[in-house]
Amino acid sequence: MIRFAFALGLGWLVDARASGTASPPPPPPPAVAFDSVPASADVQRTGADGKPHPVRARLLAEHDPVAAGSTVRVGVHLTQQPGWHTYWRSPGDIGLPTEVVWTLPAGAAMGPLQFPIPQRFELDGLVSFGYDDQVLLVSELTLPADLAPGDYALAGKATWLVCQSSCIPGEAELSLPLHVTAAGTPPAQTPQAPLFAHYAAQHPAPADALDITFAVSQDVVRGNDKFDAAFFVKPKQGPLGELPKTTWPTFTPILGANWMLSADKPTEIHAQDGGVLIVLHGEAFAADPLPTAEPIGGLVQLEVDGKWIRAEVLRTLPFGAEGATVTPTPSPLLAATAAAPPAAAAPPPVADTGGMLWNLLLAFVGGLILNVMPCVLPVLTLKLYSLVEQADITPKERHTAAVAYSVGILVSFWALAASVVGARVVLGVDLGWGSQFQYPGYVAALTTLVFGFGLSLFGVYEIPAFGVATAADASGREGVVGYFFTGVFATLLATPCSAPFLGTAVAFAFSAPTLQLVAIFSSIGLGLAAPFLVIAFIPQLFAWMPRPGEWMDWFKQVLGFSLVATTIWLVDVLGAQIGPDRQTWFLVYLMCVAIAAWIYGRWGGVLSDRRQHALALAAAAATIGLAGWRFVDLSFAEAPDCDTTVERDGLSFAEEIPWQPFSAAAVDTLAGTPVFVDFTADWCVTCKVNERTVLETATVRDAMAQAGVVPLKADWTVRDPEITEWLQRFGKAGVPFYLVIPADRSRPMVALPEVVTPDLVAQAVSAAR
Repeated sequence: MIRFAFALGLGWLVDARASGTASPPPPPPPAVAFDSVPASADVQRTGADGKPHPVRARLLAEHDPVAAGSTVRVGVHLTQQPGWHTYWRSPGDIGLPTEVVWTLPAGAAMGPLQFPIPQRFELDGLVSFGYDDQVLLVSELTLPADLAPGDYALAGKATWLVCQSSCIPGEAELSLPLHVTAAGTPPAQTPQAPLFAHYAAQHPAPADALDITFAVSQDVVRGNDKFDAAFFVKPKQGPLGELPKTTWPTFTPILGANWMLSADKPTEIHAQDGGVLIVLHGEAFAADPLPTAEPIGGLVQLEVDGKWIRAEVLRTLPFGAEGATVTPTPSPLLAATAAAPPAAAAPPPVADTGGMLWNLLLAFVGGLILNVMPCVLPVLTLKLYSLVEQADITPKERHTAAVAYSVGILVSFWALAASVVGARVVLGVDLGWGSQFQYPGYVAALTTLVFGFGLSLFGVYEIPAFGVATAADASGREGVVGYFFTGVFATLLATPCSAPFLGTAVAFAFSAPTLQLVAIFSSIGLGLAAPFLVIAFIPQLFAWMPRPGEWMDWFKQVLGFSLVATTIWLVDVLGAQIGPDRQTWFLVYLMCVAIAAWIYGRWGGVLSDRRQHALALAAAAATIGLAGWRFVDLSFAEAPDCDTTVERDGLSFAEEIPWQPFSAAAVDTLAGTPVFVDFTADWCVTCKVNERTVLETATVRDAMAQAGVVPLKADWTVRDPEITEWLQRFGKAGVPFYLVIPADRSRPMVALPEVVTPDLVAQAVSAAR
């Protein structure tokens, strides 16, 4: 229930974050009647959950009847529910363009689909271009002159992707009766004709009003080559208005099937000499075979003399075969970029104040949700239990305990932030959220701590309190230092968990400057500490806490079992890193830890004198130290020799998903086949829950089997530079992460949200065909 509640809540948060355009918003479409549209041309499907799909599709014609030999505009009209949007011909960082496959009368010809000027949407640093509310995508149908008068069926299968907090593919098979009259008969407008005039006015205009100079950094581009392409665009008449402070709306790239923009610095824009210099930094794919040429360019929007000029500026990118000789082609346009100050370069996302405030909010909410994740809930419950146990403490003592617990959490998150900065500056390594769990030493130490804590809840020994004067006081109260280290303990257990909203904020933090990174981590810590702070500082809430009683003994033991379960999970994580043999000896070491705890509890209890306590503590420490020296080997297990071949045929999804190891080479090998990649780790609790409750369901397995999907598992349990690079490519600081790669590699990959459902995954993999 918690997962689905947060999935529902994510919708309004995403709507609040999505940003509109920097250019004037599109004018509202005219109100028209759709009563005359037949049911065969008006489709809104119902999803598996019984709810209507967010998009209603209609097939419309501007004129009916139409004369043989004439050209008539027809279009697919998409009406979207509030908050949802479909995509432009070049969707941006995420999304898929709407496509229509036509079935025409014999001899008829259909022109390309024409897209209006898009809007800009931004979510979690991902920018896309498309349409909300409604849009009409128009094509021109030319009928043959010898077409006999009569009724004909015009059919089209439309496919699209619609997104809000999640993305849902959609399709509709539309059929519109077309009444054809004799050649020369005047056409008659349909009730929907005003929509065609409205959206035609929003199509990019011819580039006749612009002078365009184009240059490429080399004469041919081969697979994997990096290149620069420059456009100098200057209005022929009128002064150029001031450029906006971001690349949008001045320039929006139209991406090709065989090249992509650089992730680091894709586009530069400079105002100079009364025009605009646009430089694209690109990289060609290693396609086989490469085309001889491909369009490159984009949508240019300039305000000239108080009016907007909107035109698609496209030129040809020359390709060459592998091994072809490449000759640099110097150009003043490309040379000028090194010296010209960028007047409209897009700022990095972290420079956006609104983005920072939004991510601080996401970080706080994510930290708050961590309290109900299975990693942390036992620790929070234990602290609330201690408050109940000490129901007679004064409000001041209760406040001090809450502050100490919170400071322990904040100090721990600051230490994590410092380690990220240190690794980035000193080692040149980018750490990810929870990446400390990729190191066996950390996992082994935390396992020992959790197991020892669990033994204390069973009464094997008592943890002495810090900060109190006498043993008698210690037996009844928990000191400030104890609460502080419990906050540290909560943070250690929280970092492998990825709560809703948390991944977005953490990804932002890991790419942000140091001060912003510390602020994001502090906000997560405050969210994690918030429930304990609120209960401790609001007397009315504390009054609702149960009173002390006999129930506390068995409840404490229940909490002990929860920590035993956590220990089992951590031992499993460790075994995946060091191998089964070393894992067995580590279990022997944990048995020695239990013996050491018993020794300390038997002879070093709170009622023992100082000398006896010191001897018992020394004996317990010696037992643990000797066992660690003798039994613990934390060397990474040798990686097995893996067959790098990937099977795509004959995969069985009957009982479980047939996962195969992920690699970039495997993805390349599977070109022409849809691929689903599960970025996961054994130490990621959220990953394991998603795998059991979402991925390994009949709904998802059947969808994968029907779509011919090859499932790959990117296991990040042990640090893998290749997996890390793919996560960073999509702006992810950790796992879980799910990626759908379409069979047609010219279509963009689809990154699914952290909160997934079986239907969402099934729809995404079905669309990947």
